[in-house]
Amino acid sequence: MDLRYTVFGCIRQSMTVWAKNLVSIFVLGLIFFSPLIIYTVSEVMEVRTEGGLSDARGVLWVMILMFATYAADQFLAAPIVYGVVQELNGTRASVGTCVWQGVKRFFPVFFTVFMLYWCVVFGTYTFIIPGFVLATGLYVAVPAAVCERPGVMGTLTRSFALTEGNRMRIFGLLLLFWGARVGAIAAAISFIDPQGHAGKIQALLVTVLVINFLFGTIGAVMQGVTYSRLREIKDGVSTADLAKIFE
Repeated sequence: MDLRYTVFGCIRQSMTVWAKNLVSIFVLGLIFFSPLIIYTVSEVMEVRTEGGLSDARGVLWVMILMFATYAADQFLAAPIVYGVVQELNGTRASVGTCVWQGVKRFFPVFFTVFMLYWCVVFGTYTFIIPGFVLATGLYVAVPAAVCERPGVMGTLTRSFALTEGNRMRIFGLLLLFWGARVGAIAAAISFIDPQGHAGKIQALLVTVLVINFLFGTIGAVMQGVTYSRLREIKDGVSTADLAKIFE
């Protein structure tokens, strides 16, 4: 049995899990991206009323998008990791069960995401390189919080321990993932080319939301797959063993 973690192996397995559970994952995405969806709808209505988007509101939209999207991605990973473990174990998890498993672990996940926010997001704003280093080391923090619940600081150190030896591969995965995500948004901006046109601005707002939604769901699955693979490599824990955690 090949006990290695590879970038394209992770992507391939993640896309398989994502495609097989598309409906459930999309429903979970709608739940956890609902604040961003509501905000985008309000901005679309504002553009319709005002005939455009002011510079101040445009800057605010970009800032909210940057900060809220990362949080939504991480919170979404909590219920999805349960679904990923079940799928890799050969069973199918319902939306309700995934949500319930996420709710049961809400507080550990909440404080973990809070710490991730400060470490990764603000670390990136201060110094780009340390931000990326933290992002790779803490990549499986949320899945660890869901499956192991070692406490907030224990979750962070656990993530660093699990990713040790594979951080460059995870870094490559993040580069591909965020490169594709940012590239898709840039392509949408270039293609729609709003230039103050109200209808095109509305189309752009919705398109960017859809792009982030799709990548957010895929990214959450990738975190779950990575965690499962690293547990197998580092600890010899199979997906069947991981599934027993939730029984």
